[in-house]
Amino acid sequence: MLCLLERLPAFSDLKSEISNLKSLAESISRQLRAWADSLQDSKIKGQRYLTEKSRHAVQSAREREDFLEQLRRIREGPQPKADNKS
Repeated sequence: MLCLLERLPAFSDLKSEISNLKSLAESISRQLRAWADSLQDSKIKGQRYLTEKSRHAVQSAREREDFLEQLRRIREGPQPKADNKS
């Protein structure tokens, strides 16, 4: 639509504003596409499948992974600094 308006003589005095709107629309389109791709690549099947139980399961799994990572770091202890003496 903006491309059409940009070419019409009646809108020639608004060419700059139309160009700005086109750039903004393209930017929004790219952002929406990236968001849609990230949703498509997620493990969530869709909103109708996302119940309170499944939300809790995802949160619990995330917390468990964080906790196990914390335990691993505690078990390893502080890393010794490399001795630079040659």
